[in-house]
Amino acid sequence: MNTEDKGENAMANVLSLQVGRAKTYGNAQSKDFLEKEWHSASFKEVSKTPLFARFIGLDGDEVADTTHHGGIDKAIFANSYENYAHWASFLSVEHLPFGSLAENLTITGLHERSVMLGEVHQIGTAILQVSQPRKPCWKISRRWNHTAFTNEIFTSGLTGWYYKVLQEGVIGLGDEIKVVTQKNAHVTILEANEAFREPEKYRSVLETILEIPSLATSYKESIIKRLKNESDLSYMKTQ
Repeated sequence: MNTEDKGENAMANVLSLQVGRAKTYGNAQSKDFLEKEWHSASFKEVSKTPLFARFIGLDGDEVADTTHHGGIDKAIFANSYENYAHWASFLSVEHLPFGSLAENLTITGLHERSVMLGEVHQIGTAILQVSQPRKPCWKISRRWNHTAFTNEIFTSGLTGWYYKVLQEGVIGLGDEIKVVTQKNAHVTILEANEAFREPEKYRSVLETILEIPSLATSYKESIIKRLKNESDLSYMKTQ
């Protein structure tokens, strides 16, 4: 692969690196959404040392819900630090710690409005491909005891994005993120989220996504269902 100089992305880098294990929280006897028992790996801990990015994810990281998260096509979850001020305001907190959105990589210099589906990034010695937007599920609402949080992420389009690992390697704090190629990449994460939210208005965008050869079959199937108005969005349900 030949690295191309993309200018605006030249200063993008990894601001923080997080991994976490799946654990059980809450009260098994409670029926209240904010109190009942739940299983999650969304409480990530900052790693001060570099981590090896394997095809299935970062060493030391787990996912609890393997139906909606994780796997080869959703190996690493990245989020833009530019969103943190917005979410701190929404959650009425003064400061959000790194990993607050359950992401593995907190990135500065990239955003949903600039990152495109299918583009390839080099981070450290790893080669990663932007595979799809993160689907916000109800667990992030539980993480912050705020029933409207999941829906707000979905509505805003500030979901973060998943990486597929094309070449295993080591990722560390401060690593520069280089755009290796943008071949066949024409839709940003924000545009993809906007189209998924309003499929009738942005049908042409969803149809363009289906033409991106590198994207996973499962993601394309979710787009087809959305076009047919057959999507199951119950993973976001907080009540």
